[in-house]
Amino acid sequence: MFQEEKEVIALADKLFDENKYIEVYELLNRQKFEKNIDIKWRIARSLFFVLDSEKMNDSIRQNIVEEAMDILNSSLAIEDNPNIYKWLAIMTNYNSGIEGLESRIKTYPLVREHLQKACDLNPNDFCVNYMLGKLCYELANLSWLQKTIAKYFFEEPPKATYEEAYAYLVKAEELQPRCFIPNVYLLGESCVKLKMFYRAKYYLTLVINLSKEKGEQKYANKAKQIIDKLEKYDLGKDVLFCNYLNGYGFTDDV
Repeated sequence: MFQEEKEVIALADKLFDENKYIEVYELLNRQKFEKNIDIKWRIARSLFFVLDSEKMNDSIRQNIVEEAMDILNSSLAIEDNPNIYKWLAIMTNYNSGIEGLESRIKTYPLVREHLQKACDLNPNDFCVNYMLGKLCYELANLSWLQKTIAKYFFEEPPKATYEEAYAYLVKAEELQPRCFIPNVYLLGESCVKLKMFYRAKYYLTLVINLSKEKGEQKYANKAKQIIDKLEKYDLGKDVLFCNYLNGYGFTDDV
């Protein structure tokens, strides 16, 4: 990488940390036709955060997503880079949210493919492990309606298990312990699905105790509701300490 490009990237990262996403885009967009992968995925990242503006309508958001996708897809021919696949997954998932439920279900396999490639190239990316865990949980938890729609589009509808979700979420938690409330909360929900009630209560209690920001309170409220439901049952120790995931090296014998 040329020295000038390194300096541009360093400045872009500084502006990004200051939440100046438009400035990041304007700085990097001048070099989007260069074959520098680190510039390309940063352009897509800046565009994603620009999408957060409440003043945008769906049409403008669609144009921004398409621009980011074009930049990312053009990068695939240059090299296999985990950040390119990560942001392809994020943008594809975001775009399907704009288009509706059918689009979201149709893009599940592609999003998972991008995330899996990102994880294979960089298994220690917290964000990718969290997103894989969340995606696997969503696939395992599809409603009857969603499964019916999936069967319409796929000969073999996309599937995942709560065990897979749990494994990715645990990996994310190991990488950055207690730093992201949604990950801790989803770990608790996954444990409930796997009948690991003692461990579920542990994670959900963490959510309640760690939730400080306004945006985290909804997770704390949900966690309280789940714990209340668990405590209605007279669960014996044999049920609470369930070695459901010995295959992953985790037990509730703590």
